Amino acid sequence: MLKTQDIVVLIKVHCLELEWTYADLAESLKTSSSVVHDALHRCEECYLYNAKRRTVLKGALEEFLVHGLKYVFPAKVGSLVRGVPTAHSAAPLKSLLMVSDDNAYVWASPKGKIKGLEIKPLYRSVPEVVTKDIRFYEILCLVDSLRVGGIREQELAAIELKKRLYE
Repeated sequence: MLKTQDIVVLIKVHCLELEWTYADLAESLKTSSSVVHDALHRCEECYLYNAKRRTVLKGALEEFLVHGLKYVFPAKVGSLVRGVPTAHSAAPLKSLLMVSDDNAYVWASPKGKIKGLEIKPLYRSVPEVVTKDIRFYEILCLVDSLRVGGIREQELAAIELKKRLYE
């Protein structure tokens, strides 16, 4: 059975353009190599990852994210906190929608620059590690839009996600 961190690991693998090791991947996500190894093993069992080719199965991942993620790992909106913007409160959707900062969604973080309603990230280190990889950050924000957004946000997130998976 998939865990939330499996999706984060899989998206990070997709974002890496160079050869990587489990140690490199673990370091970039501030986790252990065993967490990364186990996550990719579970993703392979769910036909989201091909271990022999070390590639993400993009079509399967897209289908799961767009149609299944919100049911398996629903986002619950929490209280007002300081944090890092996510979902449609961050790029790329923020520029496509009229979004007020009064209704922002954030991942709680002491280093965050805005206040908003908290959404728990798929993995605890996400608010800290996204600052080093804008592509990774954008995809995770789109994923959160699929989890918490309304119909319009979900439709736009699906379009933008597809662009980023196949670019």
